[in-house]
Formats: sequence, C-alpha cells, structure tokens
Amino acid sequence: MKIRQFVCSLGVIGALVAFAAPASAQVCGTATTTTLFAGQTIVAGTVTVYNDASNIYIKYDTSAPWVISDTHAAVAATLDGIPQTKAGNPIPGRFAYSATFDPEVTTYTFAVPSATVFAAGQVVFVAAHAMLQAPKSAGGSQTGWGFGPDFPGANWATYIKYQVQRCGRIE
Repeated sequence: MKIRQFVCSLGVIGALVAFAAPASAQVCGTATTTTLFAGQTIVAGTVTVYNDASNIYIKYDTSAPWVISDTHAAVAATLDGIPQTKAGNPIPGRFAYSATFDPEVTTYTFAVPSATVFAAGQVVFVAAHAMLQAPKSAGGSQTGWGFGPDFPGANWATYIKYQVQRCGRIE
C-alpha cells in the first residue's frame, strides 16, 4: 500500500500525525453513515464519519464486488475550504488525504487530526472520494463519492455534513 498525504491548512505536523487506521480511543457520540455511490447511481458501499477526542475518521466500506484502488478525503470548516475549481468542482488530487492500494482493499479509514481545529458541535464539510473497481458486468471502474449535498460545480460530486460529537460526560 502506498500512502500519499498532501498538506493543506493543517501543515506538516498535521500530515505527520494523520493515521491510516482508527486509534483505540473511544468514539464520541453518534457516527454519520451515508451511501458510497459509484458512477452516480450504483450503491458500492458506505462512508462513515465519526470522531474521538483527537481525530475525525472517514471510513470507506465497499460491498461485493466493489473494491477500492484509491481514496481521497478532505475535511474543512466551510465548503470553500475543500479544494475546488473556480466553477465549484472538487479537485480530489488536491485533497489533504490520499491513499493508493495495490492490491485493492474493501475498507479503509483516514484519521484527520481535529483536536485543535474543530470544536464539539461544529458542523464540518467532508469530501470522501474513491476510485472503485468491479467486474465490467457490475459497473467496471467508476468514480465514487460519499453521498450528500452536491458541490456547486457542474459534475455529480457530493459532500457530507458532519457535526463533530462531544466526548465524555455532559454534566
């Protein structure tokens, strides 16, 4: 597995502490799960967004026969914080988190450091993109997005709104 991480607003430190798998810390609150669509209309799995006290996690899970060859993810406080063209189409190659798989995988999780960037209760914007592979009869090679509202551009790319969950007891 070859992992490439691009540094955006989180800086070099953020890239160095980004993990490819969830930590053993306790998940806070309720996760948000949405459909992972391939080629606009094909259900290829799910994307789940959740957090603990330190990170926001973006977990991709595919359903047979789909597998993942590449993933790209971005998390931002505003939609404008996700790399886009001037026309509003997202640019996955410029997302802060990226991974390539050979052989392909059926599940993958990004850990995005969030403790000093996002506050509990804050709504963040998550772009979860994947390159998905299946036999030609089941859809072949397709672009995939975690389902949510449309980006403002002319393509079918979508994003997920996630409310960062409070950790610990509320008194």
